[in-house]
Amino acid sequence: MNGRRIRKQDLVTATCTEGCPAGIDVPRYIRRIQEGKFDEALAVIRERIPFPSICGYACYSPCESKCGNRQFGHPIAIRALKRAAAERGGELWKKNLKVAATTGKRVAVVGSGPSGLTAAYYLATLGHKVTVLEALDQLGGMMRTGIPAYRLPREALDREIDYLSELGVEIRTGHRVESLDRLMAEGHDAVYLATGAQKGARLGIPGEDTAGVVDGISFLRQINTGEKVELGERVAIVGGGNTAVDAARSAIRLGAGEVTILYRRSRAEMTAYGEEVGAALLEGAKIEFLTTPVGIARKDGALEVTFTRMELGKPDSSGRPRPIPVRGSEFARTFDSLIAAVGQALDVPQGMGVAIADGGFLRVDPKTLATDRRGVYAGGDAVSGPASIIEAIAQGRKAAASIDRFLGGAGAIDQELAPPEEEVVVMEYTADGESRVSLPCIPLAERQRTFRTVEMGLSTNKALEEAERCRSCDARQFRVQADEEACKECGYCVEVCGMDVFEAAERFNMKGYRPYLAKKSERCVGCMLCFYACPDFSIEVNEAK
Repeated sequence: MNGRRIRKQDLVTATCTEGCPAGIDVPRYIRRIQEGKFDEALAVIRERIPFPSICGYACYSPCESKCGNRQFGHPIAIRALKRAAAERGGELWKKNLKVAATTGKRVAVVGSGPSGLTAAYYLATLGHKVTVLEALDQLGGMMRTGIPAYRLPREALDREIDYLSELGVEIRTGHRVESLDRLMAEGHDAVYLATGAQKGARLGIPGEDTAGVVDGISFLRQINTGEKVELGERVAIVGGGNTAVDAARSAIRLGAGEVTILYRRSRAEMTAYGEEVGAALLEGAKIEFLTTPVGIARKDGALEVTFTRMELGKPDSSGRPRPIPVRGSEFARTFDSLIAAVGQALDVPQGMGVAIADGGFLRVDPKTLATDRRGVYAGGDAVSGPASIIEAIAQGRKAAASIDRFLGGAGAIDQELAPPEEEVVVMEYTADGESRVSLPCIPLAERQRTFRTVEMGLSTNKALEEAERCRSCDARQFRVQADEEACKECGYCVEVCGMDVFEAAERFNMKGYRPYLAKKSERCVGCMLCFYACPDFSIEVNEAK
């Protein structure tokens, strides 16, 4: 193959890999897809996470927000390619996986969400006897009870979770843990608390206990566990996160004719994933911004909800503008049901006896995830509050390494499951970056009346085409030179650079400006946007040879 050859030791860490909480080597597995080696691509992904199919469906793709191709157009559809690898890859990873001899140590994992199951997976490969204790009658935590099937099909969830039993992990469902003392008395040498944030937060307004009002977590759990749910025709959802959007899309599928999300800030401050918000609007949900409820009452067999308009003030502790009620702006609306999706809270029995942080979640050492009780660790949503699957997986990895060290091991959880990549061949790149693949979906009319998975996935040819768009940023190195004395601190280079190459210097130049310097030029993808944006022509970009 013609092209410039880059040795393995000369590769840098691509920003997409930096953006992944679990550190998946994205360019490496995409290069395997380019070659049609889906088996190897899956093995690369499996080196860092035990649930590639689950992430291929439901990850929020922080890697894509750091993709170098954004500088040229649209980012690579990394999540869709992960799903393609999971669907087409074989068992090469399993053949290469090494399971250590038994250590005689026992670990209890409380909770079976992504963090707990990840920790269980890695601890089992290290030879420890692991028991997963789940309060519900099925495994998966919020992956099962919080994420609707139209986003994450249950067969994909079950397939990847079932492998833990092959590793020798003992599973106990319908087992709610009330006491750490009892777990220790049963002979466990360490415990990992991964109970999640299973309680819906309250609105804190008069009438929120009125019949017809339910919290978003309970609502989604009822649907996902097969309970019958009756909402009526008019449904209000309060909140701006993923739970609110999932609740709205689920309400539409249950037959509600008028579904309205009411959010106290603006669209820019919504924490819900952008793709999901767009999908909710497409499916028929409406969103009213700068609106919040202040009271609920039962009237004529329906809910009369009083709202007030909001305006945005200065940023609060979350970094977002603080919503401030507009005096005299109250108004009333009538709904059949109201779903409060305004947050999640910890649900851990007092008998656990571990410290709680100021925010109401478990307090841990951020480096090790150790609690204040010896041998007890905690992670996932129980520590961070509601987060993403990939962030929970990352915490499960950290916990497994920490617990292994506590039990006398080296904490080395990573294995090489795919053939090593000795060199990368960098080809001349001519694509404009605009032709991102469009994911096929089931028809809109069907989406509105079924919980069938919406995204249909990529064909083999489409996966190969999309993989070809990857620029192998880990192998494309550029030299960026900024003229300190010419810079007038306008910041245009920072504004157009999505790779965070530029930083302000610590000193002032001769003109009295703090110049922007290319302190992280290894991240440069050669888009030249900084060069064209600089009015002083003080930036030079050259490809390293």
